Amino acid sequence: MKILIDEIICSLRGSLMPEDPIPEDIRKEYEKTMQRAITKKIGTMTIIVMEDTYDKALMAFNLGVAGVEMGMNVSLFFTSRGVNILKKSYKPRRAHWGEAPIAWKESSIKHRGGIVLAELMYQARDMGAHFYACYTSMLSMGVKESMLLDNIKVIRMAEFLGLMLESEIQLVIS
Repeated sequence: MKILIDEIICSLRGSLMPEDPIPEDIRKEYEKTMQRAITKKIGTMTIIVMEDTYDKALMAFNLGVAGVEMGMNVSLFFTSRGVNILKKSYKPRRAHWGEAPIAWKESSIKHRGGIVLAELMYQARDMGAHFYACYTSMLSMGVKESMLLDNIKVIRMAEFLGLMLESEIQLVIS
């Protein structure tokens, strides 16, 4: 398990991943979460992410990880500016001018024993959450499929609506 996590970390250098290795205590929590066995599936949840700010991305992935931990089938659909979160070169942005810098937020989160955005993104993926990018938003934002992280499915609005019809819980982060 440690080798897998280290490989994930190494493959992410240069984008959103922090330079420091994941502390051992956080790594152990991550491994426990990945190994948690929940046999009963509670349902399905779709999270629509419409913004690319740090706080909103953090909320979406926190909810996604929590849903998977509960045994839900979780889909995250990124549309509008939210598509930027799935880019290999994604650099989180602040919601408002004058807001605390992202580095300060992440430092505070780590200091309190929390998990930062990059770690949550890959934890959600490793646990089985499905990531979808909106084709129309990609066109309007000038994002090409080659610019996206691995294992992202690009879908059109009709496919997305099909997901929504099957989903028991729909959340919008905007």
